[in-house]
Amino acid sequence: MKYEYEPVLLKRWLREARPPLLKQTVEYSAEKYQGVLERLSEQFTQIANAPVSAFQEWVQQLSRREKLLLPNLYKKELPDEIKKAMIESIQRHIQHERRLFRVLVDVMYETCDLDEIWKLLRYAYAAHIEKIEKRMEKEKSEKWRRYLLSRDPIVYLATEAYQSEKGILDELETFYLTKNFPLFKLVLMEIFQLADESFFLKEQNLYQDIFVSATNEQQQKMAHALIKKCKLNRVKPLGKLIFEKLQTYHRKPMLWRYVGEEEKRRFAQWIMKLQLKDFFGGVNKNHERFQYWEKFVPKLEDVVVTDERTTLIMYFRDVVIMEVLGTGAVYIYRADVFQRHFQPKIDRMLAERERFAHTAWQRVREVKRSELMDRDLTIPGGWLRHTGGWQWKFDEWLRRELGWEVRRNVLLQKEAENDEGSFDAE
Repeated sequence: MKYEYEPVLLKRWLREARPPLLKQTVEYSAEKYQGVLERLSEQFTQIANAPVSAFQEWVQQLSRREKLLLPNLYKKELPDEIKKAMIESIQRHIQHERRLFRVLVDVMYETCDLDEIWKLLRYAYAAHIEKIEKRMEKEKSEKWRRYLLSRDPIVYLATEAYQSEKGILDELETFYLTKNFPLFKLVLMEIFQLADESFFLKEQNLYQDIFVSATNEQQQKMAHALIKKCKLNRVKPLGKLIFEKLQTYHRKPMLWRYVGEEEKRRFAQWIMKLQLKDFFGGVNKNHERFQYWEKFVPKLEDVVVTDERTTLIMYFRDVVIMEVLGTGAVYIYRADVFQRHFQPKIDRMLAERERFAHTAWQRVREVKRSELMDRDLTIPGGWLRHTGGWQWKFDEWLRRELGWEVRRNVLLQKEAENDEGSFDAE
């Protein structure tokens, strides 16, 4: 006879209805924290401009958990009396609440208050140093001690992060500082002042992320550091980003107030040389016209490309020269004549380019070459053609009529001293 085992009792047990092993789900603490903080913020808004006594009475009735969140309501812009009362309340509570240390860290990073909140943070660490360091490895606790004893916390964090083998982000996380805090940008600004070219090469993505979201003043300081420390052709994507946001000091002088004079000049020359190469590179990277006009880059003040990238306008201190891609003559105007007769059209086009830069459906009206051609307005003889031996003829005319230095070695001598690296390097 054949027997077959069947777990009858086990099947029956599985079918029986039983109460859940956990009576409730795990509480989502972050959500609850946010709810309490929102309620406190609403209450605080109503008494922020009331007499100090009203604020003090309100603080007295807060629960321990609510007092733990009190520093999150701190703002530098608070009325002085309320701010003072809040600082005193937090300081009293520190003695009984170790967790305030961690809260104060985030508040300092959020408010960038290196005065009152920094003092409270140091006090909180000292008041509970044994309990706080018990949760840290020895190396980390030593770093925190040096950090809290430093005269300038931003410089300290920047130096530690820049010199760390771990990398900037990992090192700053040792101090609970992450990219989402406003203080992170201030630390990074300081790092840029310490950095060398290898740093910018390594951290190009980080530089781009911060640059795009930075204030104009921060962008200028970032640009100054990059231009000062790097050969721009080695960090070409970052240089192009700077040009996209700040243009050049010739075109947007107010956007270059925090950049050094030498850095302004070097960047302007670099971007104009790059534009010349890009313009003529549409035909040939070794285009004879690029090789000719390149020597005058140190004299250039601005470059504009128009008419579907077929016309190049080069601005010099005394003249404006219009060159063409392919066949066509060169037109040379006095700077004031071009400014009066043609520049308003160029300005409108540039303004549209800036306004519609991120609007795919909006088309900019390009100024046509034909709109800029008027032989009667050129300097006498300033209508030059690319006929045989044209380079020599151009040199002779520029030297004779404008008094320009045309010897390549003389013109490029100073630029060679500030060599930007190979333009063929991508």
